[in-house]
Amino acid sequence: MTAIFVLTARQLAGSRRVWLVLALVALPVLAAVLFHVGETTTTNARFADNVTTTLIASGILPLVMLLFATSAFGNELVDRTLGYLALKPLARWRIVLPKLAAAFFVGGVPVAASGFVAVALVDGGGLRGALATGLGLLVGAAAYAAIFTWAGLASRHALLLGLVYVFVWEATLAAYLDGVRFLSIRRYTLGLIHGLDEARLARIDDPLSSGAAILAAALVVGAFTALTVRKLVRMDVP
Repeated sequence: MTAIFVLTARQLAGSRRVWLVLALVALPVLAAVLFHVGETTTTNARFADNVTTTLIASGILPLVMLLFATSAFGNELVDRTLGYLALKPLARWRIVLPKLAAAFFVGGVPVAASGFVAVALVDGGGLRGALATGLGLLVGAAAYAAIFTWAGLASRHALLLGLVYVFVWEATLAAYLDGVRFLSIRRYTLGLIHGLDEARLARIDDPLSSGAAILAAALVVGAFTALTVRKLVRMDVP
């Protein structure tokens, strides 16, 4: 499992998309720096909330995880070497879990670190809100990793389907319809951040409790990990 994790992490981190991801994760920190340098009438708390909800949770986090997680099995599918991997005397979950972990580590950790630093800068070094932001983003990254890794294995059009999910479901429907908040990873992420620090994201309408957010995210990770294992078992690989 360790060898699969290391190989996948190297493949993902060594691809050209990593430069786009680095540019994306630098945006929240750059916004925080500009906030302190420029003149604004917005309060620190409101600016930190806007960066978290609009920039990171609605855009950067799902896009970064989409780019990396859909490519977790990418090299094996493109090079047609998945059959060699599947022929190894390994249970399928021992192949899937390190793939998920690599996508989470390469994509989710930098986004969470970016959110932590950005909020800490905006708050003037306050760590509670920054820690809540980082932890919430990590949980969201794990859920996105599970969904998009499955999508990358299940469909050749995973990127397109993922973009539809991110911009139609997450950014539009789930952002404005409270009835579907239990089916939105974005809402899990924001609900957990608010639950860990009630001063953060206080303007969110009807947020999920931290317990409900963690439970929902855990169910998503478990369900889509199981679906990915099942898909790998049932695939007709050469």
